[in-house]
Amino acid sequence: MPLFVLGLFALLGGMHTLRQGLQALAASRLRRALLWMTQTPWRGFWSGTLATALIQSSNILTVMAVSLVDAGLLPFAGALYLVLGSNIGTTVTTQLLTLPLNRFAVYALLLGALGYLFLPKRKRYLGLTLLGLGLLFLGLMILDAGLRPLADHAGVQNLLHNLGNNHLRAILAGALLSALLQSSSATTGIVMLLTQQGAITLPTAVAFVFGANIGTCGAALVASLGAKRAAQRVALFHVLLNVFGVLCFLPFLVPLANLLTLLGGNPTRQVANAHTLFNVISSLLAFPLTPYAGKFLERILP
Repeated sequence: MPLFVLGLFALLGGMHTLRQGLQALAASRLRRALLWMTQTPWRGFWSGTLATALIQSSNILTVMAVSLVDAGLLPFAGALYLVLGSNIGTTVTTQLLTLPLNRFAVYALLLGALGYLFLPKRKRYLGLTLLGLGLLFLGLMILDAGLRPLADHAGVQNLLHNLGNNHLRAILAGALLSALLQSSSATTGIVMLLTQQGAITLPTAVAFVFGANIGTCGAALVASLGAKRAAQRVALFHVLLNVFGVLCFLPFLVPLANLLTLLGGNPTRQVANAHTLFNVISSLLAFPLTPYAGKFLERILP
């Protein structure tokens, strides 16, 4: 248990440090760029994807969109397309977690710390980014060691077995864990390790991933409390987008798991691919429906 907690803190700390470094490199121009990039739906969609891939957090981009709409600096419709794109950009983190970079974690930590301490001005944030990446993979290594005895515990095995028999429960568990950690990527990382260790089946892992995407919407909802109606609509749209995706994918959960198996790769790669496919396809399906979703939200939140 102590190893699991230590690994979880290292994983979340690595993600936070990585985001801080990337944001410090890009944030000075990010807000102005978002205003320019949301002038058309497709431009907003792709800018949301790229910006989230850059700052490594759909939560941060969605909260930023909510705050900009609340301040009257970003149009409501443009923010919706940013949120659509952010769901795709967030898949970059889970794909990074599949790379065999564990052996370089110590070197990344060392070089990152030295870079942050000794590089001049803005270049020092390159060191912070590298430090975050090292922490990320170190956290995964510690989590892997910490999860093994937990996965062998009879109570945990019984819980995971019950989840495996009920995909709706697995979706709920993924949503709760993601809401607690405020990161679908961190939740997916844990699910990837459990799948690799054989503690859960691939269909159960896919259900966890579905739920994780719903749970990660909590930060934007909290940020919208007390905000203007337009900002609240943006936060609610984020929730509806992921619920829409789950409803579309749920009937095909087992066929999707079979497809991921056919595509090959180790279990961690298959879970990461599930996360990517879910977000890409659900965002593309929702794209033509976004104007109608906007009108619906304006009706229920006048």
